[in-house]
Amino acid sequence: MRRGSNFSISNKKINPESPVRRSSSKVDMGTKTNKEKPPVRRSSSTTDNLQKRYPSTSHVEKYLQHYADALRLPTGFLKTIVKGYKSIDSRLWLMENSSSMKTRDGHRAKIDAQLKHIKREDGHSRWAELTQTVDFHVKMSARCFIPTKFWLVNDPGPSVGPQRFAVAWGSHDDVKTERTIALDMMNRVRLDTDQIPLARQLRKIEKRVREEAPRLMSANKVVTVILCTQGRQTDEYGNEGSAVMKDLVDSLEALSKLPVKIVVRLCADDEKAIELFNKIDDKFNSVDVLDDYWGEAMEVHLHNPWLTYGLGIQRLREAGLTSSLIGQLDEKAFNADDIYKFCQEFFIGEKEVDLPHPQNSLDAFMRGLDRLLKNEKLQWNPVKKKLTPWIDMKQLERQFRPRQQSIPQQQQYSGNGGQQNRRPDAPAKEVPTSSQDLTLVQIIQRWSHKAPDNKRLNTLQELLCTVPSVFPPTNTKVEPHDYFGKVPNFSEEAFSGNSGDDLNQLLKRAVRKMKFFTHPDKLPEDLTDNQTLLFKTIWDVIQEQEADTLQK
Repeated sequence: MRRGSNFSISNKKINPESPVRRSSSKVDMGTKTNKEKPPVRRSSSTTDNLQKRYPSTSHVEKYLQHYADALRLPTGFLKTIVKGYKSIDSRLWLMENSSSMKTRDGHRAKIDAQLKHIKREDGHSRWAELTQTVDFHVKMSARCFIPTKFWLVNDPGPSVGPQRFAVAWGSHDDVKTERTIALDMMNRVRLDTDQIPLARQLRKIEKRVREEAPRLMSANKVVTVILCTQGRQTDEYGNEGSAVMKDLVDSLEALSKLPVKIVVRLCADDEKAIELFNKIDDKFNSVDVLDDYWGEAMEVHLHNPWLTYGLGIQRLREAGLTSSLIGQLDEKAFNADDIYKFCQEFFIGEKEVDLPHPQNSLDAFMRGLDRLLKNEKLQWNPVKKKLTPWIDMKQLERQFRPRQQSIPQQQQYSGNGGQQNRRPDAPAKEVPTSSQDLTLVQIIQRWSHKAPDNKRLNTLQELLCTVPSVFPPTNTKVEPHDYFGKVPNFSEEAFSGNSGDDLNQLLKRAVRKMKFFTHPDKLPEDLTDNQTLLFKTIWDVIQEQEADTLQK
């Protein structure tokens, strides 16, 4: 929708990622100061003034549907989107505008009109990457009337504009002006401040949300806080260090205890920043940490390669409009029940469709899912770099059906509602760790080295995918511990069909996640000697093979 168009729905298809035509004249930014209303929308009573302020629920739902269609999302997903919208009292984007955001390691998307091709453009500044993301959400906030405040970490000064600006915060009639100010403001910001006092601003937000907490809880509403940062933190004087980073974690922890949903949108590939926010993601259930579209797609692919991570999913996660289940796609391999719930939520919603549970009848589930997919548009797959269905049915079946080396023929879903006979794929590498005749060292060696001479390490992808095979209960030589359940479990299918730089990028992502949980400094203090030996060996072996594979 171009700036200045009316607020009605048209039949014309929109490209939600298209650039907005900028105003050639400067917009009067007003005289807003920090002494403004809290970033929490007040309760909407039944007074005439407030009825005029907000469009009706049915009006908003039509806009959400229009937007979901433009993002090529399944029609059944609208129920989840509307549920997310109704749960939000308001949103607050806290955006880092420090000099660190000038670093040119960012990525922007070049998108065709129908989202059928999405090219990654490298060499942009981190702020340029963030601006493209925020432009999308400014337009979405305006079209769907989602009360949203945008809050810069550093005051840009009166010559540039206000530190805080909003969209859909006032009356229905103000939204076009608010959108114009927000979009122009993102282009006017100067990145000339070294300080990055994220914790200080988060404490201000926490104080204001805390004041509204009783009302929010009684209304069953949340404030969605989207923190956009390259990850490095200073205090207001520019000091860095462990105490400053602890202050950031503490401020996020205090905020997470309130009725909020927190999304962290990282704008850099800095290893230390990623490690810090991975800790935060692991520690707080109310926090969803997101990379850029391509990085997040690889994270999801490593655990759930049967899913095409469409741009629409990324955008709705950034908006805080998805469920906690979808937020786990980049954290774990979905089991049968997770996949069933995902399909119900993503494709069916309020449709009267009977989709059998895969644990009751896998064939019936696959046939039902295949029928649903035939009604959906193909999606740009950022990992495979082509259009693919939302679900790769063959990969999904390989996840469900155990590979049976002893059976020469097996029934497999053919993709057309029927079955076909085929030879099973080569079985996954099995590590016979349960043998009572093997020592712990021998069990680990079976995992790490190629048989029969045990002179060469297994490939990096083999090592990464089979780490869980040396954990209890399969490995009876090591005592159980809850920490084993936190170590990532990567799908073998995630690496199949990839080669060259594409494979290396996936391996780098997987190694980063594995090293995060197996680093000697991250391990629990109550590990036994056997547990410590196991984790140390995993760390050493993967370090060695990473250097040989990725650092040649």
